[in-house]
Amino acid sequence: MNSQPGWFPDPSDPTYEVYFDGERWTGEKRAKTQNIAQINKSKDISFSLPIRPDFFTKKRILIGVVVLVLAIAGATFANFQSEKAAKEARIEAAAERVKKEAAELAAEVKRIQEEKADYSWVPSGFNKFSMNNNMAWKKIGYDAADCYSNCLGMQVVSRDYCSSISISANIERNNVIVDTSSDYASGIPAGTRTVMKIVSSASLPWSAIFTKAECT
Repeated sequence: MNSQPGWFPDPSDPTYEVYFDGERWTGEKRAKTQNIAQINKSKDISFSLPIRPDFFTKKRILIGVVVLVLAIAGATFANFQSEKAAKEARIEAAAERVKKEAAELAAEVKRIQEEKADYSWVPSGFNKFSMNNNMAWKKIGYDAADCYSNCLGMQVVSRDYCSSISISANIERNNVIVDTSSDYASGIPAGTRTVMKIVSSASLPWSAIFTKAECT
């Protein structure tokens, strides 16, 4: 046997070494020198990394901040989308109202044009009132209108039944209004000729300019 002192492989466990002092085995035992070097090298590698003790704490804080920022951004975007949708809904509703009003106006214009063009109910010799396409008039004489002063006698007819008819006019001379006058009748069936008159105390000559022809 080698009498030199030193560490020798343990016969019972090759990963360990036992110590021989030159005369006897002392009973000391250690991990094999090669294993120790590998362990120390691993330790050197592990603890040579530039990581501060508070690294992971700061990392968790940073992650929390990022998550919070993303949550706020998400909420802001969702609110923006909601406001955008509400604004688009208001614009769409306004557009629908405008479209509906335009359609109603077009229908009204068409109705007025049709009424203006419709003379099927107008008796011969009668003229429509300019402010009401559903009423017409014809001038008649003093006696026929039962006039006892300066007046414009006329027959009035309506396309529809009228619970009342009201006629008003300005009395003008040389394009100057010198008087006003009106007449009224009630319970007039559709197409029935009704005698009415515009009377004025203004001296002749004058003209009656109709301002109202109403059937209610």
